[in-house]
Amino acid sequence: MRQLVFLCFILLFNCHNAQKKMETQQIPLEKQITYMIDITTNIPVIVYVNDIKASELNMPLGTAIDLNPYVLKNGKCKIKLQIFPLFRRGDTLVTVENIMRCNLFFGSYIRNKETNEILNYKADVALPIVAPKEDVPYFEQEWDVELTELPYELEGWSKGQDLRKWDKDKLEKKVVAFHQKIRKILNDGNSEEWMKLIQKRFDEVCIFDYLSEKRIEKDLEEIKEDVEEYSKGTMIPLEDYELKLYAEGKLVTLERKTHTREFNNYSPLDIKGWSPLISKGTTYGAAPYPILLYLPQGSDEFVIIRR
Repeated sequence: MRQLVFLCFILLFNCHNAQKKMETQQIPLEKQITYMIDITTNIPVIVYVNDIKASELNMPLGTAIDLNPYVLKNGKCKIKLQIFPLFRRGDTLVTVENIMRCNLFFGSYIRNKETNEILNYKADVALPIVAPKEDVPYFEQEWDVELTELPYELEGWSKGQDLRKWDKDKLEKKVVAFHQKIRKILNDGNSEEWMKLIQKRFDEVCIFDYLSEKRIEKDLEEIKEDVEEYSKGTMIPLEDYELKLYAEGKLVTLERKTHTREFNNYSPLDIKGWSPLISKGTTYGAAPYPILLYLPQGSDEFVIIRR
């Protein structure tokens, strides 16, 4: 426990954003705003926030997607909806009816971290769908929303290199090597090294998710337990991946590129779009370890900044 508390102290205070984190932790509950998109749909869709994928095709069909992980400060935020034909049914078109049954609303809420109670839930800004007049092979639409009440500002990936300027083969080789390194760390159950690598990500999660010190300690315990007990010896080979750039070239990752109808005795389970860093369950199912990477200006070392 002493080692865990010390590690918690390091993650909380030994970072360039420590003062901002301390200020954020003192933010009164009524100002702990989480922006979100409330979405109801009868078909799987993908939602992007500021050119970062914020959902998977197999997300719940009625859900709210938090925007805070994908924004760094107040201002304009771009939302994009993508709809693809349902591969399980062998569809080749997206129907007008299914497009029109997608309902998106922009709003915000506050979560009391002590009780888990949702307060001031407001989803009252409609994002209207402009549906085509006939069925289409693919549908996409974008909206701009305005964030005005975030009580913090993050550095995030803002000082990252534009990876679109890299040679694609060279970049992919570098990204794959980083993923291979992470796979070994997870498969070895090396929680200490994993925590070091996700420190920057965890620092910012503490801020945009308004985590209390009690919650931070609990999360750190769960991260340690997860790596030591669940990923150890269960990571599948790194395979069937493709390079993906997000945030206008500032973020990069690998994603599985092939649909599956079932995986590891669990059906339906489609892992297309998942991180290829996958822990296989002992009897069924699987769990991914997604990582979004950026390359700071003047650096040659990737940093994990989001999942």
